[in-house]
Parts: sequence; structure tokens; C-alpha cells
Amino acid sequence: MRHLISFAIILFASLLATTKLFAQQVAEPNLKWGHPTQQELEMTSYDADPDADAVVLCKTTDVQYIITKDVLQVLYNVKGRIKILKPEGTKHAFVDIYYTVNDGVEGNREVVSNFKGTTFNLTNGQLEKSELTSDMVNTFKPSDPKQRVMTLLFPDARTGSVIEYEYTITSDLYREIKDWEAQCDMPVAYTKYEVSIPEWFGFYVQTIGNEYNSSRISQQRTDKRPTYVIETSGAEYECSGVNFEFEGRKLSPLKSEPLIFSPQVYAQRVIIDIETELLPRHTKHKYSMTWDEIDQHLLKHNNFGKLLTSNPLKKEMKKAGISNLKSDDEKILATVKLLRQHVKWNGKYELFGNTPSQVLKNGTGSNADINFMLIAMLNDAGLNAYPAILSTRDCDILDDNHPTMKNISSVIAVIDRGDKFQVFDGSVENANIDILPTNFLVSKARVIKKDNIKPWINLEDKGIEQTNHKITGDIDQNGKLTATCVSTYNDKAAEQMRKAIKNRGEKCPNKKLQSSQITVTNYNTQGVDDIEKPVAEIIDFTCLLNCKDGVITLPQLIVPFIDEKLFKSDTRYNPIEFPTKVDETIDIALTIPDGWEVADMPAPISLNTSDNTIVMSITPSIKGNTVNVSTKLSIKRLVFNKRDYKGIKNLVDRITKQSKEPFVIKKK
Repeated sequence: MRHLISFAIILFASLLATTKLFAQQVAEPNLKWGHPTQQELEMTSYDADPDADAVVLCKTTDVQYIITKDVLQVLYNVKGRIKILKPEGTKHAFVDIYYTVNDGVEGNREVVSNFKGTTFNLTNGQLEKSELTSDMVNTFKPSDPKQRVMTLLFPDARTGSVIEYEYTITSDLYREIKDWEAQCDMPVAYTKYEVSIPEWFGFYVQTIGNEYNSSRISQQRTDKRPTYVIETSGAEYECSGVNFEFEGRKLSPLKSEPLIFSPQVYAQRVIIDIETELLPRHTKHKYSMTWDEIDQHLLKHNNFGKLLTSNPLKKEMKKAGISNLKSDDEKILATVKLLRQHVKWNGKYELFGNTPSQVLKNGTGSNADINFMLIAMLNDAGLNAYPAILSTRDCDILDDNHPTMKNISSVIAVIDRGDKFQVFDGSVENANIDILPTNFLVSKARVIKKDNIKPWINLEDKGIEQTNHKITGDIDQNGKLTATCVSTYNDKAAEQMRKAIKNRGEKCPNKKLQSSQITVTNYNTQGVDDIEKPVAEIIDFTCLLNCKDGVITLPQLIVPFIDEKLFKSDTRYNPIEFPTKVDETIDIALTIPDGWEVADMPAPISLNTSDNTIVMSITPSIKGNTVNVSTKLSIKRLVFNKRDYKGIKNLVDRITKQSKEPFVIKKK
């Protein structure tokens, strides 16, 4: 899933073998820009992915340092060619260019220039060209105020079109080389990334992705470099550089699938971090940090560590007598309730916070704002609370071997209870502590505090869905089932059910009973407003079973065991990421009519993965005139490799098939 190659400062081992054999196996791409070949113009499908509606025929990215008026900059020259194969492929007739503005401050921004594009079409055997014009270029502001997105919209794009584009980004941010992303939402026939770095810099190279080490990706290092010349303090200095080339061929598209947070996390990428800088007649600068240094940096940061002791609710805590409560559990619950009374979540996830007094005045704040306030309040109440940083599941994975701030996306509150730790996040409004958003259930988060001996913690268990459904009812001689389903939701399941109930009102949100064969006659809930208790859901319903010629056919499971649509596909491109761990049971007890008997019943089934991280079972039985079915679903692991997909799909298919086997009930 992730492969790592570390390059020491300038002195490092050479990369993988060259691509001579690889080049013999695959025809060379057309790198003559402005001149698509006849074959490219006439192609109607892409052999490596016949279902593709468009394909990236070729894309090159050349990155090099330049010196303008003795100022270092990074130049990105990007060229690309796309073929539209089907009508649906016209949605790819645009190119997004992301760049940094930083409020336009000179010396700290990026500029897009030399952008142009052409749409090529064959009409009655004649080549037609439609050029990109200024009115087809739009600029947008994303959520990050420092960023901009320039979108090139190509004219006359239709089935059969070939699109070409190129642009240049000139960046003042010479210490930050943009990540190279080899894959996109289209298959990529050929892509190349070449980067040249002067010897003034020490750096670290990281390769990530599913395709790495396959025959589809190759990389090479060369030392034949142009000479860089810089003038400083009235003297000229020269240096050589180092060059890297990465090539990809026949790369799969990034595909959104069930049970995946973001395919981009597993995309083929190259990340280069500048770690040191030593320019002539300058002092050496170190930009990389150890994790301990990152801890200290954050603890000293005005919008992070400096907020951990600021508690604008001290008077309210004293008035509520929180410090005088007997147990730590009572103190924690009272503190959380008090904070929630004064500050609501504004829908934003952040790493850094704002001034707590201003957050309190506004009455709303990001999850970071709320978490920092809670940490200060808990410490004032005599507990040990700290922040913990993480990268959410849709962003990236923190690597304890390579410290970097780049991948850190948010922060939570951690309460040290000695033999265990508990967590809190301000975005969770419908649960007590120890429940996190599904996007936060990561295997590695880092606690930030002084003298941290064991900084890494696992958050995967801070959101387990625990649910029990008990269905009891009676079947009459006409096959009408009148039943009640009592569902008890705990932990993460309770939080999710509270949210669903509040969003949908009294309308039944229970997905297991949303069926055209089932009619809900009454619906009640308990514990929705009390976060200390489970949520109970009581649903009365009727269901008309198949009844013909004195035979009633009773489905073994009235409600679905597992969503089989999640495993409908025969192939899998990404790892499998379950939103949460699961512990769910369904117990059914139905009374059959007097004078009837069970003539046939399904066989029990119990299935599990080799490591028992997924366990599924269905156990039917008969006791007197009552039909019983007990089921269990246990998922104890969140992430499975894509190679595990076929095995898991096989389990789901078998359990689903067995769950549809009915009881046959006849008159005696």
C-alpha cells in the first residue's frame, strides 16, 4: 500500500533499475506537442481499459530551479494530452491548476503563465483546431484562502476529440516542491516527472502508491546536470545538481468505490521535501524537524500551545462546582456539558485555533477551537488533558519514520486516565467522550506534550458501532406477520442514530426496516437526548409473507444481514476501509399459527476470515411453535488490502445467499 525510499542529504543510494526492458515492451508516446498522431485522432477505445470514457495519452511535468536576479524560484512546466472516447468523457474537457497566492505577497507566491490549450477534431477527414481563449479561463477560491484554482475549459470538446494543454507555474516557494501525482480519474497511458535540484539543498524523496514497484512505474537518477550560477555578496558561485526521472505507463484510474474514504490517499505520488539549505556565503538552514521538534514547535505556537492554558469559562466552572465533584468521570461529563452550552461547532475541522475569549463571544468555533478550550478546562478541573494531532483518513497517513507537518490536518483532545486514555472532539455533538468522527479513526495520532515518552496512540477503537436488534412477532394463517423490533444502539452507533433521528424527525431512519414489503405502524425512541445512555428504538411493523396452498414461506432474515451492494463488483482498485469496527447482533423469535409446523428450515452457517477479524454467523432453530434466528456480525479491523477483497466478497456472497434461504411452514 505504501512504499518508502529515503534519500540522505545529497548522499544516497541510486534508485531502481532503468527502463530499457520496459521501453521495449510498450510503444514510445508521442511527445511532439501540437501534433497529435493520426492514430490518436482516430482511436475509439483504450486497450488497457476498454470501459474508459477518456484517457490521458501523455503528460509530462518538468521541475527545475531557476535564478532570476539572484533570487531562487522553482519552475513547473506541465504539458498534457487527453483523448475523449465516449460522450461521458466530455466531463474531462477541463484542466484545474492549483497554485498559491498568499495574499499576493511578492516573494511568497506563485504565478501561472504561458497557459494555452487546443482541441483537435477530425471532421470528414479534415483536422480542425479550436484554440483556448481568455474567456474560457476561470479562477476560483477554494476553502484555503491562500490557494487559487485556475480552470481551463476546452472548446468544441466531443467524442473523438484530442485535447492538448500546457502551462507554467513560477513559484517563489523554492523550499516547497509540489507533490507529483501520477494518477487521476482517467487511465494514464504515459506520464513522466523530471525534477532537478541544486546541490545547495538536502532533501528527502518519498514514493507512495499502489503501482509502485510494478512494471508500470520506473525511476532513475542521473548526475548530468546543468550548472547553476548565483551571485551573492559581489561574487559568482556555481554548483551542479541532481536529476530524477519517474515514468508511469498504463496506470489505472483513481476510482471511487464503496468502503473508501479517498482514492487519492493510495494514488501513485512522489513527494520531495527540502530538508536543508546551504547557499554560498550563507548560514546553513535546517527545515526538516524531528517529531520532538514538531512537538515543541506546536507547543510554542500562538494558535496551538499558547491556547492550552486559556480558559474563559473559569467562573462558570467554579459556579458549577466542577472541581468539587467526587469522580473524574463526573468532572469530565460536567465540563463537556458546560462547554457545549456555550460553544457550538461551526462545521469546520482545523489544526490551529483562535483566541478562546473570541470563540466564546461568537458562540461557535471549529473543532480545534472547542478542543483547546476543553483541554484548558479539564486541566483546571485537576485532570491531565493534552492535544493530539492526526491526519484524517481522507488525507494521508502519518509516518513516524518521516516527521513532517505537511500531512497533519486536525487535532483532538486526549484525557490521560493513567491506565487508559479517553478522547474528545468538538465536532461530535451527539455523544459523550471517547467517540470520534469516522474520518478520525486512524491507527496513528501523536499526543503533544513535554517529555512525551509514548507519544503515538491508536484511535481505531474510538468509534465502534455496537447494535442489537430483537424482533418478536406472530404470524397468522394468512401469512401476515405482526412484529416489533427493539434496537439498542451503543457507542458510535448511538451517536449516528441520534444524528439521524434529529435530521429526519419522527420518520423511521432504521435502514434495516426500509423495505417495500414492510409497513411501519408505530415508531418510538428513548435516550436520544441523554448522551450517557444508549439509544433505544422501538418499531412496530407488519409484513405480508408469501402464503399459498396452505404453505407459508418465511424468510430466514426479515431484515438484511449486511449490505451486499458494498461487494457487488468483481474487482477492486483500492484497499477496503470500513468506516468503523462493528459488533452487531440480530435475534428473531416469531410464533407460527396454531396447527402449523415447520416442514423445512435452513442450515446454520458460520464464516470468518483467517485472522478472525471478520466473523459472520446465522443460526436458525425451532423451539415449540417459535421460529428463532440468531445472527452475529463482527468487524474488528478497519483497513484491508485490496488483495483481501475477493476473500471478503466470497464470505459476504455466501452469507447473503444463505440468509435468503426460507423456513417452510405448513399446516399439520
